[in-house]
Amino acid sequence: MGLIIEGGVYFLLLFTPFAFGGVELWALGVFQIVAGLVVAAWAWSVHDQAPGSRGLSSYRGARTAFWISAALFILLVLFQLSPLPPAWVQRLAPGTYDLYARALPGYAEGKEFEAASLPAWLLVRKGDQIPTARAPGAPAIPEPPKNGAEGIPARHSAWRGLSINTFETWQRLSLLLSLLGLFAVVSSWYRTKERIARLVAVTAFSGFAVSMFGIIQKLTWNGKLYWVREGTYGNVFGPFVNQNTYAAFAGTIFPLAVCMGLSSLRGIGKGRPGALPQLLVWGFAAVTMCCGIFYSLSRGGILSAALSLAIVAAMLLYYGKAGRELAVLGLMALAAVGFLAWIGSEKVIERVGTLKEGQSVPSLEVRMGAWQKTQELFASSPLVGTGLGSFRFAFMRFAPPGEGWWVQADNEYIELACEVGIVGGVIFLAGLVSWLAIVARPWLFRGREERYHYVGVSAGIAGLLLHSAVTANLQIPANGLMLAVAAAMLVCLTGMVSKSRQRRRPGIGSESPATTTQRDEEASS
Repeated sequence: MGLIIEGGVYFLLLFTPFAFGGVELWALGVFQIVAGLVVAAWAWSVHDQAPGSRGLSSYRGARTAFWISAALFILLVLFQLSPLPPAWVQRLAPGTYDLYARALPGYAEGKEFEAASLPAWLLVRKGDQIPTARAPGAPAIPEPPKNGAEGIPARHSAWRGLSINTFETWQRLSLLLSLLGLFAVVSSWYRTKERIARLVAVTAFSGFAVSMFGIIQKLTWNGKLYWVREGTYGNVFGPFVNQNTYAAFAGTIFPLAVCMGLSSLRGIGKGRPGALPQLLVWGFAAVTMCCGIFYSLSRGGILSAALSLAIVAAMLLYYGKAGRELAVLGLMALAAVGFLAWIGSEKVIERVGTLKEGQSVPSLEVRMGAWQKTQELFASSPLVGTGLGSFRFAFMRFAPPGEGWWVQADNEYIELACEVGIVGGVIFLAGLVSWLAIVARPWLFRGREERYHYVGVSAGIAGLLLHSAVTANLQIPANGLMLAVAAAMLVCLTGMVSKSRQRRRPGIGSESPATTTQRDEEASS
């Protein structure tokens, strides 16, 4: 079972970003099938374990609160999908009720409606609207029928769901369940140093490979994705059709590679065999990802990467004796600058220069205008929202005039609030606080080699969450996967180190805490 679990996780980490981030239906289908197999194999392995070996008991209350929050959130989404009478919809989501009352004949009176009573433009098939070429002298193409209800059930119930687009809500719910399943697998399975080391290596390789591919593709760009796939691409970088989603993916992994390079540096000081080659490999991977983020010209990605490095430096200072580590961190930054200068840094310098404009940056002005308009959308259904994944349809009524069809808020938190309302927001915050209660324990890692994993993963998550405030990142399966895996890794690390310290906790007449900490550091080296 271990081979299926780890092989499936590693496959997803490598496959999903290269499959255009997993956004296309075929890629999403593969993602969910493999995730299902991984979860099933893990569940079987847990069933076969002895009762006393089914994970750690650390922070049981916080872990229970987290999973209760996750279950309540899923129940809320299922409630959004459940058909309700018009009176209930009016009380829970006035904006959704108003939309139904305007679009569905007799809905306000609670009556069933006939498809024939709907306007033809609402029911006409998309294929009927596409002109078809015809040869000279051929008979004229008949006009679409005046009544577009052919092939559609004659009568429809007045009971409707709170979600204005149930298909999108089901799609988003299935992705959420896959990610929660993978979070459970990773947080339970990777509880040894050897397994964590393998997971970190595959994760870093994925970020490095995507970044290297993106740089090469941009240098040799011929207008086609993967050099063969034609399409209308504006901001493509690597296999991602949007530079921001690439920068979010690589930015989550970048600080982890940096910290593993610093861990190898410590190994050199301790005379560990193979530490120098490891430092070179991790350093090259980190420099490549840093260059990819800057070369993608994603302002949000650049700022998030800078924040990640600042967090890494601050936490190294917190743990003490960081002089050599900070010096190597500076050398990595210089290497990245040299790499960028070699491949061409003119556009990067120009792009970074626009950051000083602040709110005057055109793209940020457009985003801020949209964020103001979302207040009207949120106020229309404040309690339970318009349905998970329905933002791009619900916002059409409130989108800024002349801005076209807005499909996202370019802010994950605003979009989530509009989709799940106050109830969903409270549940989400409860789950977040529960997770933080488990992992926000940096003092546990003082004097431990695992602190490099902890610092790198924490900085990557912080950068991803910051970047998600100015663009839609977490809806991309590859980025959602990275967040789930990184969040689970912190749970593993915290539980593993906490259990190790509990075993060595001094009793009466035994070693002092200071002696225990010193022994932990010697053992970890």
